[in-house]
Amino acid sequence: MKNNLICALLVLFSGEVCAILPLPIPTCAPDPDSQPGITTVDISEPLPGYTELYNKSRLREMELPNFGKQKQALGYTPGVFDVPPRLRKRVDFWKKVYTVHPSTEAIIHDARQLDIIYGAIDLTPISPNPTQASKSQWKDLQKYLKTQKQEVERQLAFLHERQDNPVDIPLDLFKVFKQFENIQSPQKFLRAKQNIRAQIGQRDKIVQGFLFGGRYFSQMMEIFEQKGVPKELTRITLVESAFNLSARSKVGASGVWQFMRETAKRFMRVDGGVDERNDPIAATYAAAELLRQNYEALQSWPLAITAYNHGKEGMARAVEQVQSRDLADIIERYDSPNFGFASSNFYSEFLAILEIEREYRQHFGKILVDAPLEFASLQVDKEVRFDELADACRVGAEQLAVFNLALTDAVLAGDLAVPVGYNLRVPAASIEKCRSGYRNVTPVSIPPADTAS
Repeated sequence: MKNNLICALLVLFSGEVCAILPLPIPTCAPDPDSQPGITTVDISEPLPGYTELYNKSRLREMELPNFGKQKQALGYTPGVFDVPPRLRKRVDFWKKVYTVHPSTEAIIHDARQLDIIYGAIDLTPISPNPTQASKSQWKDLQKYLKTQKQEVERQLAFLHERQDNPVDIPLDLFKVFKQFENIQSPQKFLRAKQNIRAQIGQRDKIVQGFLFGGRYFSQMMEIFEQKGVPKELTRITLVESAFNLSARSKVGASGVWQFMRETAKRFMRVDGGVDERNDPIAATYAAAELLRQNYEALQSWPLAITAYNHGKEGMARAVEQVQSRDLADIIERYDSPNFGFASSNFYSEFLAILEIEREYRQHFGKILVDAPLEFASLQVDKEVRFDELADACRVGAEQLAVFNLALTDAVLAGDLAVPVGYNLRVPAASIEKCRSGYRNVTPVSIPPADTAS
C-alpha cells in the first residue's frame, strides 16, 4: 500500500472500537444506542443458490429462536449453553467479528488475549471482495496484512521500552498500553509480538447466512429433536460456513456442515453423482449422528462441539493430558500443535452465534430471511438427464437445482444421468405436473451417476 495512508490504531474501551492502525479509511463501530433499520442482503446481484424462485416476495422477518425445553435432548440442562465466565472475552471478540466488521475488513488482534485489538483495516483497495479474492489478490492481501502486523510489532517494541515511563508514551499508543495493564509481566509486549493475528470480518456473511438458514433451520431443528440432540447445535452451520450453500474449503470440506469426504462417507452418500454433504437436510442427519457420538464419548457438550472441529479422539487426548474436562482449562493448558486457533475458539464462536441470534435486533435491526423450503419428492426409477427432468416437471433447471443440492455438477451438466433411486425434490406446488411429465421422459444412454468414481 502507499505510504500516504492515514495512520491510526484500533482501540477497545468503553465498549467501542475506534481507529489506530494504518487505515485507508478510519472506521468506528456503530453507536450501540442507535436504532438500526431493516438489514437486508444486497440481491441486486444473485447470491449463490438464489434464483427467481427466491425473490424478494418470499422474504420474511426473522424471528427470535425458540429452542424450547428439550427434555429428551441428550445432556440438555437449563443454561447448558450459557457463556462460562472464562470464555466471555473470547465470545465477545467473535460477536464483534460477526456483528461489527464486514468481510471487507480485517481485525488485527492478539491470538491468545482476544480482547486485545490493535486495528481494523479496510481491504477493499486491494480486493473489492476479499473472501472471493483471486490468487494474485490473495497474495497481495497477505502481503498487506504482513506489513500491518510488522507495524504493530514496532509499536509493541516501543511500548516495551517505555513501559516503566508511561508519561513518555504518545496518547494513541497509551490506549494500546492500557489493554495490557492487567497482564503482570515485564515481557508482555515482547511476547505479544509473537501472537499478532488478522481476522476477516463476517457481519455481511452472517446476515446472508441467516437469510439462507431461513429455508432450512426449522426442518433441521426437527431432525435434531428426532435424534435427541440439542436444537441449538444446528447453528454450528453458521460457524462452519456462515450457511453458505456453495461452501467448499481448500482442504476438501463441503456443504454448510463442512464435512470432509472420508468422514461424510460414514453417514451419507458421496460419489460422482450425489454428494449429500451439499444437501443441508441430508447433511443435518449426519451431523446430528456425529455430534451425538461425540457427546457419548466425551460426556460434555463444550467438548463434543469442539470435537466437531478437532475430532473426538483429539479432545479425549486433551482431557487426559490436562486432567480436566473444563474446556477453559484445556484452552489454557493443552499443549498440542494440532489444537490451534480454530479448535480453541470453535465453541466460543458457537456461543457467540447463539447470543447474536437472541440479540439480533440490537445488532442488525430487522433481518429479512427466506421462507422455509416447501417440497415434495419423486423417486427416479430410470436413467434420465437432469434438464429433461426439469422440462418434464415444468420447473426451470436452475430452480430445480436449488431443491437438489446433493446432485453433482456432472449430473446437472448432463454428463452423468440422474442416478436410479434418487429422490428428486420438486416445489410442492409442481409435484403432480412432475409425476405426469416424468412418465413420458425417455431413458438416456449417458453414464449413470452411480457407476461414476
